[in-house]
Amino acid sequence: MKVVVGGANGSKQALDVSGEIDGTLPYAWAGIMFSPGSQPFAPANLSSKKSLTFWAKGDGKTYRALLFTQTSGRMPAQQTFTVGPEWKQFTFPLSAFDGTDGHDVTAILFVGGPQAGKFDFKIDDIHLQ
Repeated sequence: MKVVVGGANGSKQALDVSGEIDGTLPYAWAGIMFSPGSQPFAPANLSSKKSLTFWAKGDGKTYRALLFTQTSGRMPAQQTFTVGPEWKQFTFPLSAFDGTDGHDVTAILFVGGPQAGKFDFKIDDIHLQ
C-alpha cells in the first residue's frame, strides 16, 4: 500500500492498495485493515454508526469489504464492490454485514481475493456514519 496523489472529490491523496493473490491458498486475501479497538482485534462499540461509506476506483475487478466482530469470531461478514477507472462512492449499512449492530467490531478490511492474480484499487474518504 502507498499514498498516491489525486483522491476522490478533489482530495489531495488516496491510498493505493495492490498486490498478488496466490492461487494455491484457499480463501486467500490481501489488503488493508483498520482495527478500531484499543489494540488489534479488540472489540469496539460502533453501534452509534449505521453505515460504512468510502470511495474507490481501480482495475475493474470485484473487491470485498470485510467486517469482523467479536460475536462472529474468525469468520468475517462481507460485502463486494466492483471498481472502475472513475471514483465511485459505496455505502453499506452495517446491518448488511450479517445483521451486526456494530456493538463489537474488531476489524474492517478492504481486500483483493480470493481469486488468484494481481489486483490494484485505490480507496479514499472512508467513514463510519
